[in-house]
Amino acid sequence: MKTNTRNICIWLFVTLSFVSCGQNNNQQEQTFVQELNKMLAWPEDGMYSDEVMDSVFDFIIRNPQSLEYEFKEEIPHVKIATSDDGNMRAYSLERYGFGGNPSWGFSCRTLLQYRSRESIFYQEVKSFNGFITHIYHIDSNKFYLLKDWQGSMNQGTYEHNSLYVYKIGNNNLHKIQGAFVNEKHLSDRLEFSWDDFGGYVEIDYDKDDSLVVYSISKKELYVIKGVPLKNKALKYRQYYWDGRCFEPNQYDEPAEYYNEKFFIRIEQNSENSWTYKCWNGDTKNGEPNLVITSGTKQYWTYSNNYISYDEWATDDESSPLGEKYIFSNNGYRYEYSHGWMRGESIDELYVYDPNEMIIYYGEFTPILHP
Repeated sequence: MKTNTRNICIWLFVTLSFVSCGQNNNQQEQTFVQELNKMLAWPEDGMYSDEVMDSVFDFIIRNPQSLEYEFKEEIPHVKIATSDDGNMRAYSLERYGFGGNPSWGFSCRTLLQYRSRESIFYQEVKSFNGFITHIYHIDSNKFYLLKDWQGSMNQGTYEHNSLYVYKIGNNNLHKIQGAFVNEKHLSDRLEFSWDDFGGYVEIDYDKDDSLVVYSISKKELYVIKGVPLKNKALKYRQYYWDGRCFEPNQYDEPAEYYNEKFFIRIEQNSENSWTYKCWNGDTKNGEPNLVITSGTKQYWTYSNNYISYDEWATDDESSPLGEKYIFSNNGYRYEYSHGWMRGESIDELYVYDPNEMIIYYGEFTPILHP
């Protein structure tokens, strides 16, 4: 396999060359994995040749039933990702390690396997930076969002991710040009890296997949923007799928919190203005009992300095520890804080009267979004 891109149609009635018709699907999968492992025995020089990788891809192409396999166990040196509807799968092969250090995705080849009109097709793609780790089915028109990943622990931690949109057509697959609107410009991909996390992320995001969340029901995409140190409330860039591309959402997702007495919802209603809504009781039923508009939002840092929303969203390179919403109502001030303070995670509301006396304090539980 010498070309960068190829489309090969393999009809579903083609049988496995090495499996008898009497074997069940689990046996077929086991035999398939065993053959792959033999082909991918680690070479003495520490690098797979193009000939070996070609033979692996040709082997996959000869066995279209592999699209139905579950692959519950990992195959060494191969990353397999499958869409939730089962119609697309990516096989990414690592050519070699990077400089003898734990590094992944810097020299990969990827074969996409997909279903169109009850037939199985293949395409090798070279546009990805690393492994394909996730495939999200966007909508019923057979659009798919693909995420790749590179990682290294060579003199510090490095991670880089990219998102692309592909569409399965009539017996073909093509990448959508201009699939992302970013700062009013069209781009074929959306990128984010370790720098976006502030360098203090402790969660294995590649497994838990908190970096990217796509909601089919809401047609919304959440891409990591940052995370305060020790605070699990991740900050996302948000996009809406309009049927052709992802447009950035203008405002943040509403934040919701509750305790046994109150349910609070905080909504961003303009670029620098938030609305506070509160219901009596621990659920959101009917109209809110209290609504306060024109609130502001701040973030606090390691040195207990407060920065504005604009500083956090644009210029601030640090990773804030938490956020505070401030609302005023007839001389009373409502302050809701969410984040890391006093050596622990906090979610708390203070209400001050016109004389700056605290008339209410309550701890709350956040409802996490997305």
